[in-house]
Parts: sequence; structure tokens; C-alpha cells
Amino acid sequence: MSPHVADVELETFKLIPAECQTALYWELLSDADAEDARFQKEEWFSSTLLEWGTCGKLIVEDDDVLGFAQYAPATLFARLSEFPTGGVSDDAVYLGYCYLDASARGRGLGRRLIGAVARDIVERGYRALEAIGDREWDGGWVLPVPFLEASGFAVLKDDPRYPLLRLDTREGREPIEAMEAVEVEIPVADAVE
Repeated sequence: MSPHVADVELETFKLIPAECQTALYWELLSDADAEDARFQKEEWFSSTLLEWGTCGKLIVEDDDVLGFAQYAPATLFARLSEFPTGGVSDDAVYLGYCYLDASARGRGLGRRLIGAVARDIVERGYRALEAIGDREWDGGWVLPVPFLEASGFAVLKDDPRYPLLRLDTREGREPIEAMEAVEVEIPVADAVE
């Protein structure tokens, strides 16, 4: 069976890769207790689903989850306030996490995941997807600038280390077309920060 994209719902939260089920880097300003992290992440998903709707996508192949993306309005990601470039545009949704299992790299699944997120936000009336990138990425949950640029994002607000990048979904081409133009590998975070 070929890989497909699925929405994360409360019933499918348990399918999110284990590393991501406890990642609260963008949601909280303080570190969560390890025992509490999964509960707090599930609580965030629950309240976001009720308030805004779908906020996560999975890439699934033969019942194996290969990738995960999490996105929502910027107001739902508290950590953005700590970045000088954290002022996400009013017409955009913030991409907090994009994770792909190392065994699934090089197959175009990353751009498929980003394309699914872009299609979803366009259907909700948003114009763009924005993300803070890291020019010195060495693991962790801030996405590498080269990955974002290869996915069609362009720098919107520059910073020596953490620029804000934007994927405009309404510049004369469908979101997925921007993804298909390049081969993208999604990095795997080494450790939860």
C-alpha cells in the first residue's frame, strides 16, 4: 500500500511518533516534567482540536507511521514570543513540528506532508504557512533553514540564526506544486529540548 496522509484526531493521537508525543518545545515556555509531557501534549491537541480543528498530519504506510507535522495559529505556540522573529503574519498558520522517521527519508514523503498541511490551511482561508528556521541546526525542534527553503519557504523576517520563513500558498500555483519541484529530506530531531 502506498503512503497516505491522515489527520491526527484524539483517537489517533497515540499514533504520533513517540518523540513527538512528548515534544512541547513550541507549546510551553517552561520545560515539562517528563512524566507529564505526554499528557500535556495530548491536552494541547484536545483543546486545539476543539478551538480550531485539525492541527496535525501523519504519513502512514502499511500501518506504520513514518512522519508527523503539527500546525496551528501562532497564538497557540507560546515559545514564539521568545524569538525576535516570532511575529507570525495574521494570514498565516505556524508550522511547529515536521518530523520524518530516518528510514523514510529520500522518498518525497516530506514534501507530501508539507503539501497536505498547505492544502488544509488554504481550505480554511489562510494564505501562508510560516515557520522559524535555524541556520545552525544541530538537532532539536527548530527546523533547519535549508529544509524549509527546499520546501518552498522564503525568508520573511531575517535574523542571523532564527529567521521567520514563509510558504505563500496563493502565488499563482497550488501548494503541492511548490513541493514537487524539489527533493526534500526532513531532518530527525536528535533530542527533545
